[in-house]
Amino acid sequence: FDLQFFGSSKTSSQQVQKRDPMPEELNTLVKTLYEKIYPGLQSFDPSSFSNLQGISDKAIQQQSDYLDKIPGYLDKSNSIIDSILNVTNTGNIPSGLTNAMNASVNKELQGSMGNMLNGLSSRGVLNSSITNQGVSRLGQQAADAYNKNYLNAYNSVLGGYGTALQGAQGNTNSLLSAINTVGTIPSQAYQNAYAGIMPAFNFWQTWQQLENSKPEMYDTVVTQKQRSCVTGDTIVTLADGEKVPVRDLKDDDEILVWDFDKGEVTSASLMAFFRGCDLDGRDVFKIMFEDGSNIGIVHEHLFFDFNVGKFVAVNAENLNYVGHEFAKVNEDGEIVKVKVAGIVKDGKVTDSYAPQPERHWNFLANGFISGNDGQLGFVNRFEFDTDAMKYDEKEKKADLLTFGTCGYDLFEDVMTLNFFAKNRFCESDVAFGKGLMTPREFIEYLRKFEYCFLY
Repeated sequence: FDLQFFGSSKTSSQQVQKRDPMPEELNTLVKTLYEKIYPGLQSFDPSSFSNLQGISDKAIQQQSDYLDKIPGYLDKSNSIIDSILNVTNTGNIPSGLTNAMNASVNKELQGSMGNMLNGLSSRGVLNSSITNQGVSRLGQQAADAYNKNYLNAYNSVLGGYGTALQGAQGNTNSLLSAINTVGTIPSQAYQNAYAGIMPAFNFWQTWQQLENSKPEMYDTVVTQKQRSCVTGDTIVTLADGEKVPVRDLKDDDEILVWDFDKGEVTSASLMAFFRGCDLDGRDVFKIMFEDGSNIGIVHEHLFFDFNVGKFVAVNAENLNYVGHEFAKVNEDGEIVKVKVAGIVKDGKVTDSYAPQPERHWNFLANGFISGNDGQLGFVNRFEFDTDAMKYDEKEKKADLLTFGTCGYDLFEDVMTLNFFAKNRFCESDVAFGKGLMTPREFIEYLRKFEYCFLY
């Protein structure tokens, strides 16, 4: 179709796989792939993954229990080391050993003294000179006994401390080894769970390498560069109330939207996510509002305008909205009217974004009820009751009676029946009947961006 239809002649090139039949060698590889790995994939039991979380939690708890014990073992080792240093620095052995040693020496000396006096007296030889000699010998014996017993006690104490220190350090090392062993349990469990499908994965990698190594399997095609709506720092609100920049939005997120059937805030999953990239840069127009907020738009963005009672498209060719009041949803989920204070050109960006929620065809961008480029005719298909911020129910029924609903056959080559029904494409006939867009234009729009649709 005509690339000029969407107002831009900029193009980019990309490689796409040829639709021609695959080379025979690749067909053979594909056949071998199925023959080798399909039975394994069929027998793979995904329920084995259900136990992995419990295994991981138990291993982590066991590691934590082991870690809690380590400080006690380290304290014990430090205490033993302090005792060893005290003995070696001061020579003081524990008082219990000292008392036992003294008692042993005293007992031995008392026995020796008694024996000496009895022997001398039986021989009738007991004078001061002989007594002094005996006492002197006893003193020498006492000194020898003390020295001998002290050295034995000293060596015994140090030996005991050394054995205790080795035991404490051994316990610490055993704990550290156990922590390391337990740490491998979760990864080993995951490896075991994946073991059944790893041959398939490895074979698939080999297949991909073969495909990518054959440049003749690809054609270079020229496409128009995609245009999206807002800058990456624009804030969208997730279903749980968290606010995130649109560039961080994920395909499976749910975001807040305005429900024009009920006139209230609700949430919706994404049916598409347009992510534009232009290395040359795209012009940004910053819309500034009287409440101090602003929003950067790239190419075109839709806002609900109370002055005209419907959505309007703000783009480089249509910036005459200063003084208009746009619809914004406050923190309480209520509609407020915020006046446009100015619109200025504000540099360039290389990336731009446009999330597209299911069913509702709008989202909250910095709180403003917004729509995406190319959808103005569809979002304005029904008249609005601006007081209730809902579709005018009477007018909606009249439109459906007048124009009817669209059949799936018009869209069957670009979407599934479920996708068609879920996103209300059956109401397209109202927009076609009112002349807001033509079937051909809408189909071309969908085909152009079909790679952005998620389902």
